[in-house]
Amino acid sequence: MLSEDIIRIGRPIVSGDLSNEQRIRWLTDVDNEVCKNFFQHVFLIEIFADHADFHFLEIGNDEGEDFQVDKTRNAAFPIIYPNGGNPLHAQGIYPVPVFLMYEKHINDMNKEKEFASKVVLPRLKKTVIYKNESDERLECIAQQVAALLKENYDSFIEDEKQLGILYICDLNSPSFKSLSGNNLDKKLLRITESKLFPSSHLYLDGDIALEGIIEARFSEAKELGYKKKAISTITNKQEEEVVSIYNKSWLWLSPTWEMPKPIHWEKNDWINGIKVDKKSYEAFLYGAQFLKQITAPISNAILKEMFAPYMNVEAKRKMKSTSFEQIYGVPLVVPLLDGDSQQLYKKYSRILNQENLTDADLHLEILAGINRIIPRFSDEHRLNLLYYSGDLSRGNMHVRLMLTDIIPSVAEKLQTLIKEINTIDLFDIRAFFNLSQDRTFYRVQSLPSIISNAFGQGYTWSTLQSIFHQQPLGINRIYEATARKLAELANKEDYWGMMDELVFHFVFLAFYNKYSLRIAQNKERVKTLNGWNLLLDKYREGKIFLEDLLEVEQLGFVTGLLLKQFSHSYHFKTGHDDFLKHRVIKFGSKITPEMIWKSGILICEPLKLQWNMNLASNFEKVLPYVLQAFIEADNKKLLINEKDKFMTAFWSGYLVYKKEQKEEGNESGN
Repeated sequence: MLSEDIIRIGRPIVSGDLSNEQRIRWLTDVDNEVCKNFFQHVFLIEIFADHADFHFLEIGNDEGEDFQVDKTRNAAFPIIYPNGGNPLHAQGIYPVPVFLMYEKHINDMNKEKEFASKVVLPRLKKTVIYKNESDERLECIAQQVAALLKENYDSFIEDEKQLGILYICDLNSPSFKSLSGNNLDKKLLRITESKLFPSSHLYLDGDIALEGIIEARFSEAKELGYKKKAISTITNKQEEEVVSIYNKSWLWLSPTWEMPKPIHWEKNDWINGIKVDKKSYEAFLYGAQFLKQITAPISNAILKEMFAPYMNVEAKRKMKSTSFEQIYGVPLVVPLLDGDSQQLYKKYSRILNQENLTDADLHLEILAGINRIIPRFSDEHRLNLLYYSGDLSRGNMHVRLMLTDIIPSVAEKLQTLIKEINTIDLFDIRAFFNLSQDRTFYRVQSLPSIISNAFGQGYTWSTLQSIFHQQPLGINRIYEATARKLAELANKEDYWGMMDELVFHFVFLAFYNKYSLRIAQNKERVKTLNGWNLLLDKYREGKIFLEDLLEVEQLGFVTGLLLKQFSHSYHFKTGHDDFLKHRVIKFGSKITPEMIWKSGILICEPLKLQWNMNLASNFEKVLPYVLQAFIEADNKKLLINEKDKFMTAFWSGYLVYKKEQKEEGNESGN
């Protein structure tokens, strides 16, 4: 299940060598882009004994019109951004007294009593480091804070909208320290210079802050139910205390959106679902934050290939790449066994930082459309892929697909295969059709693009799952789709567009053959470029016989060559541009195998005699065998049952044929 995968990912991070500063970055929102403007106005109240002083800080600076947070200082301000609810009210649990302030809060800072009782005090009561303090002590702190804010109100209030952070640096608490000189203790995070103790600096104790963050997150989860001396769903052992996994720490599992649950469950009865002990919950927090950081959007170019109209070429061309709802991808690498946590943590760090990666690593943009690179993992791990759309920060999202149990070695084989068809097969197929090699062919650059163009967007997710699990693929749908698109383009005489479709068709067939051989171990094969090149050579030499035309694709390909060759002579003699358009395709209809046979092949000989055409010897030798093959194919109903294969092969032959000498009608022939 997803929550267990997140915990398995988080365990190596918990035991990794992250510093306090890094851990605070992972477990809070100090680096959240949504929160950067809060750091423009920091209202810091320094308290010691009965003395207090006010600081107005800006943690960052303006770069042009954009404010940039100072990453060397912001970890000392461990803010937690509220997910859902009304942010004007005290939200969840606070590890240390660092609170986000919205415009209304800042405007009300001159209302001393109201601000103390309605803003500061409720938050202090929900702060971990003050959980054992008396109400009288908290009320005193709230009044000190409110009085100083009112006294300095005119120095910071602005006409424009303001966001800020209220920071209570209470030196009476072991969480904060005032030290003179340079501090070398890495567990302490510098806040700013002290006003109560000149020549000293204020520090946050990172160890206490981290304990508070974990406690705050665990306490927040209790709001949806908890039990003591209960069995943890994750460890399957009795633990001192367990909480529900369904909470706001990661909104994949948040109940802010309606999920199916038993009707007898109350609002705080989620504990009857998945129960998590504190240690596993800490791993869940780290794992969830890690996945947030490596989540990547699928590019607009890939989205267009995945979800543009499938059968209508013109509609796809007119679609903008920005017309599609954004989809995000999350790669999860899960160890099957508990192993070397440090080694696994180092690999997770490489995923996060995208450092020291090579072409041999897994490039998920190729495999899954996700712009992330995964270091090589052994088959003692599994790669899971999660796709979703919507706004995760609001709990308003839709899971598109959860792909599980991908074996890393299988993913490596697929990546090699896709790279191969993009560098070798695509080059050869374009050369086969005499097309330019310098244009980017987005359709085959990623596996999701290949699947969607071959089978249609309705089959993308299911086919992706089949391929990653090494299952055989059906092939008929690609022929049906290609034949329909070729018919649409033929009516518009868009021959460049037809060749574009055929390039993809043959690249996919190359992918299909290699996939079947190397991965799915399926014996079924299809005709690829080598087979058509051999048939083309035999045609040019006039060495096509009936045994070469027994399959409907072979018959279609040779028929295409034959009619294109005849069309050149027909044009030379009659002046009509296109024999196919002039004599074969009926007005307003789509060309069919029967039309090609009866209105095309059968009238070649009569027209030759009528116009006294001097046709090349290879044409004369091949025509009788083609006529005979049509009769046999018709008797076997192949022209009806396999018409898509015939038409795809026919247009391939028709468009690939190129004259080698002066065309028919001249003395030299062809």
